[in-house]
Amino acid sequence: MHLDQVIEIMVQSYRAGEKVVRLHTGDPAIYSAISEQISRLKMLSIPYEVIPGVTSGFAACARLGAELTIPEKVQTVIISRIAGRTPVPEKEALGRLSKIQASLILYLSAGYIDKVVDALLKGYEPTTPVAVVEKATWPEERIITGTLNNISQKVKQAGIKKTAVIIVGQALKGIDDPSSTRSYLYHEDFSHEFRKGQWQQDKKILHAFADTVKRPSATGTVTPTLLVFLGEKGKKVAKRLYQDLDTSLELLSFKELKERQILEKRWNHISSIIFISACQIAVRTIAPYIRDKYLDPAVVAVDESCRNCVCLLSGHLGGGNELAKKVAGILGATPVITTQSDVLKLVPLDLWAKANGLVPADAKGLKDAQAAMRNGKKLNVFLQEDVYAKKLPPGLVQTRKEEDAQISIGPFIPQNHKCLHLVTRNLNLGTGCHKGLSPDHLLEKALSFIGSAHIHPFSIKNVCTIDKKEKEPAIVKLAEYLEATLRVFSSEDLNRIDGIEGSDVVQNAVGAKAVSEPASLLCAKGGKLLMGKKKFQACTFAISSNPIELCSDLEGSAEK
Repeated sequence: MHLDQVIEIMVQSYRAGEKVVRLHTGDPAIYSAISEQISRLKMLSIPYEVIPGVTSGFAACARLGAELTIPEKVQTVIISRIAGRTPVPEKEALGRLSKIQASLILYLSAGYIDKVVDALLKGYEPTTPVAVVEKATWPEERIITGTLNNISQKVKQAGIKKTAVIIVGQALKGIDDPSSTRSYLYHEDFSHEFRKGQWQQDKKILHAFADTVKRPSATGTVTPTLLVFLGEKGKKVAKRLYQDLDTSLELLSFKELKERQILEKRWNHISSIIFISACQIAVRTIAPYIRDKYLDPAVVAVDESCRNCVCLLSGHLGGGNELAKKVAGILGATPVITTQSDVLKLVPLDLWAKANGLVPADAKGLKDAQAAMRNGKKLNVFLQEDVYAKKLPPGLVQTRKEEDAQISIGPFIPQNHKCLHLVTRNLNLGTGCHKGLSPDHLLEKALSFIGSAHIHPFSIKNVCTIDKKEKEPAIVKLAEYLEATLRVFSSEDLNRIDGIEGSDVVQNAVGAKAVSEPASLLCAKGGKLLMGKKKFQACTFAISSNPIELCSDLEGSAEK
């Protein structure tokens, strides 16, 4: 029927009191000719409602399992057609649209496949993926895939001339390589209004565990150990320790501790506390403030008669056991250590990890591994690339297969998610960016680059760049976020690194042929480039690694 016939039936049925459904295939918003129908209904004061459907282009994508908007690749979708019996405005010609290199859905064009390919080759590469879907979602559906090089021949051989959509673009590569990109929305390190990124959730524990951590006071200096006494006899013991203990001490009475609200105000910045009192008094005093074994200060209690010196809190990571031994040595007391690994004379896994600069990605996993060792179980350890050990502590056995490991050590997030990941801080992130680049933009691109190689963010020890970018806000924020040291190099130093592909644009802008790769390599002490330069919008990144040799005891590791 032509338009007048269609409208006549709609009007007659409406005036007869019937409900009228004008059914279109696909979605009414695209190539459906509903505008002229709506215009007639309005003229006749007949009410209407448009019910959305599924257009064949999106139905075809569903059948392909394709997403048309892929992070870092394409964020624009164009729906169009080639000029046929119905003309297309010259400004919308396919040759012009192809130069955007967006994801492209073409309707009403399969019968002109040669003409389509010729137009698209003005902007797209010949190897660009193409899919032609005939009668999407119908029982007789057919799907033809290829590239702009060969799709025309394939479509002709299949005899497809109509009732088909053509989908073009690099996004179609995601069908065969779904791991090539990650969305920000579901990335474990990306924060938004509903969720803090995993990296932000874990950062406090990771930061507290790292061997470089200091507990700064409000003034930026290291907080002294609090030496708290009760009564005159306790004061004499405290003064003795004050004179002989080789650490910075702050002498306080219990009264001062309470009246000045020292623990309320400074708990997060206290490195350790020594109580000259009964254990019960010390426990009741600190109980309201205890939060986490990775963050709480070491707490030791010694009785006024100097018979026993008991470690109450943070025996391993906070250094409480060692502090108890020191205090006991000065006073002639008996150090009372109750941590099970020490009682069983095992190398404590957490202290061994800390001594070697290894940071647990999962606090619970570390506790479970320590419990298994205390129960006499031997754990398989996988050493990732650039991590070496001549000997491991008793209870740890090296394996060459990560899938067999209970512990994986290195910068890469293990494929075996059940094993404990001990992160090495041995990677150097080289970066360069345009002046005035948004800090959030650089941070997002950095996390995308790091995540694409399944690298844990905390493994980045240094952020490296050219000295001209030392105060660039985006780079400064990136180093702060990663808890990394910002290291800068002169253009002369960067240009001395051989084998780097340079850029005249970069050379003219900053005086160095390249920034990210050579800066990263200058931070690598005998190391190598782990990930070569990758360009993003207005920024570049590269990663190098420093080999690490693990010690079997608590003396600490050394970078080769």
